[in-house]
Amino acid sequence: MSQDLETRVEKLFLPERPLLSRDNQVFRAKDTVYLCGEGGKTYAVLEGGKRLEVSQNLNFYETEFPGFFLRVHRSFLVAVGRIEGVFERYPEEAEPDAPTGRGPAVSASVGVVGEIMFSRGKGGAADECELTLRGTEARIPVTTTYARGVKKAMGVSSLHHVVPEHPLDKALRLYELIDFGWRDLLGLDPADKAAVEAFKKKWDIKQFTRERMLSYFRQFGVNEINKRRVIKNIIYQMFRWIKKGIEPPSDGNIRSLWYRVKAVLAYHSDVLGPGDVGTFYDTLQEMIEEHNLFRYKDFGFMDMNEPYRGIGAKAPEIILASEKLGHFLFIKKLAAEAGVSFICLKGEPAVISLEYFSDDLMKTCGDKEKMVFCISDIDPAGYSIEGNLVSQLQRNGHKVGRVVKLVDASAFTSEEIGIIRFQYVSFDVKGDQVKPLDDSAMGQVTKARAWFDALKDERFISEKDKGGGWKTVTIWGIESDAADREIIRKRFLDGLAGSRR
Repeated sequence: MSQDLETRVEKLFLPERPLLSRDNQVFRAKDTVYLCGEGGKTYAVLEGGKRLEVSQNLNFYETEFPGFFLRVHRSFLVAVGRIEGVFERYPEEAEPDAPTGRGPAVSASVGVVGEIMFSRGKGGAADECELTLRGTEARIPVTTTYARGVKKAMGVSSLHHVVPEHPLDKALRLYELIDFGWRDLLGLDPADKAAVEAFKKKWDIKQFTRERMLSYFRQFGVNEINKRRVIKNIIYQMFRWIKKGIEPPSDGNIRSLWYRVKAVLAYHSDVLGPGDVGTFYDTLQEMIEEHNLFRYKDFGFMDMNEPYRGIGAKAPEIILASEKLGHFLFIKKLAAEAGVSFICLKGEPAVISLEYFSDDLMKTCGDKEKMVFCISDIDPAGYSIEGNLVSQLQRNGHKVGRVVKLVDASAFTSEEIGIIRFQYVSFDVKGDQVKPLDDSAMGQVTKARAWFDALKDERFISEKDKGGGWKTVTIWGIESDAADREIIRKRFLDGLAGSRR
């Protein structure tokens, strides 16, 4: 048999070759997802996550299993047949053989990471990436030194066209976020104070000089710092560090966090001024409520509405909610009587309060389907508040099966509606032309018209002819405080009894 044929036959049997762990467990090469070196020891990670210490080093397995285990990093060998995806990750430190350059100018074909500049089109540091493997959720790093072997094994000339970048990385990039020091953070021990201090000194955005700020957060076309981008990245970094345990959570409100950020920035770069506090608030709200990057609770903010909510002792999955503070004592007493949960929203529901409330519910009754009884105004705002309550519960992992309005038009006679209704919005209309009246905004008019189209109750609208084809339209509302509390109480108890049948 020729040597070439003998080698090919030998490779056919490589997957079945046995490996031996230090505690004498036998496993096959084909069951191994990857091998890694750590702290002077070598480990084999099997499908399912089982991790075994083996007796030989990585060089041994690379030599004994040519073409089966592939070196992708000085500390990792992967099973070639298990490679499923290539995800882009730029290096934060140059390898000895990685081409680097420095300077303030960045061309269209050059990326910037840390203080390093590299070309994406000429190999080198651009081949830094991570692999996903069948059999593990871990992402295995590929360094420049070993990228050539990976490309050869996969039969490609570039790694980045396979999958340009991990979806999470892409989301950060599109939102202009930089995960500074992500690789160092991954292996950082929060208990090692010296290491944490060194890490923060290197990567804390708040401690960047103005020059370094410009290198990351320069406004397009001008030599100025984009303050909003700075704020976004500081907020994201604080979230990551609090989660890691190397940054203390806030023990106050959002303003407390702002002053904490501003104090450090003032010493190092003085990028943000007192007038930027509004931008800080708006950016934090946008990142949480629109982009769902994290929650207010992740920062440790206190819940100012804590006294206005409670978890039921008998049926915590049933929630009695009120829009108005005026109903607080009423619903608290009624909820205690029925053993259900309650929350007073005090107007538009505070997202942070609902985060805490939702978590308390989850601890008590898990993902059991929730039923909501709601006392809210009969107007577009009340409709919106009720909808936001439900959406926030769902956002925090709860399934809401049914929503019962305890105050609606049926709680009043037509005569009563004519007396107690209030003007919500007025506008002139002629065909498709609409003109808001009495300082109303067009957005209010649009929402009110949509609300009425859903309500379809003529007692909540009136029209007056103005001549020339114009007419004045008024949409009316009723405050929930106008409802008889005995009617509310009876509706709640009847609905509760019906839900338990």
